[in-house]
Amino acid sequence: MTTKEEIINKVLLDKYLSLKTITDKLSQATEDSAILLYTSFLERLGNKNSDIDVYVFLKDEQNFKNQNMRRYGNCLGVEVIRVGEIELDVEYWSINAVEELIENLINTRGLVGSYEELKLLLRIYHGFFIDRNEVSEQLLYLLETSNFLELITNRISLEARSYYDDSLKMFEVGEYTLALDCARRALWECASLLNAKNGKPNLKSKWISKIYIDNRGYGNQELLERYISLQIYSTVNEQNLNAVLLDMLSLTQDMLNSTVF
Repeated sequence: MTTKEEIINKVLLDKYLSLKTITDKLSQATEDSAILLYTSFLERLGNKNSDIDVYVFLKDEQNFKNQNMRRYGNCLGVEVIRVGEIELDVEYWSINAVEELIENLINTRGLVGSYEELKLLLRIYHGFFIDRNEVSEQLLYLLETSNFLELITNRISLEARSYYDDSLKMFEVGEYTLALDCARRALWECASLLNAKNGKPNLKSKWISKIYIDNRGYGNQELLERYISLQIYSTVNEQNLNAVLLDMLSLTQDMLNSTVF
């Protein structure tokens, strides 16, 4: 079986990069930082255009200099570095921020946390630490002891049910465009939920349908065929809008029910 290190080295080689050329460009990394590389290939996804994302986790954020970096949530800053002909996004996080995110996730059974922040936890889970040290070991320990995969699954379930409820309410009052948008999001979240339930959680929207379809609906051929027909190849017009919406709502309910058992 190919290791994470072998996958990373192959991706870097294909892009004419090396670990050192990347780490030399990190403006805020220190000796005790944990540096994580992530690529979709680590999840057996990816293609020739797939990026490499870099995450630097700091033990102590007191000496971090923002330097007008873009920020979101509890991320300390995001910088773009150029390595050869390639630009890489680098996110800086404190280990305290990750610990707080996990704690909030546990206390709310998955309710709190933006998808961008929850995606960070999956990146840590799937990613490759360049060097294992105290910070990387602490991060991995936090994940191992938090049951975070189940908590993320709970969050996806809440999203799916919320979009389903919104679609149903909009349908009942004749807001069909809104109902259709919500129904499509509900189906996407249902596929994401089934992926997570079967050990393949991914919060990156572009991969959701691919993962679900490539895994043949995890053995439920009927739901798979209905999903492909309605979500991928559906043709909607004014004449069939009501019928398609009802089919989508019915499929959403059946997909949600299939995750209960």
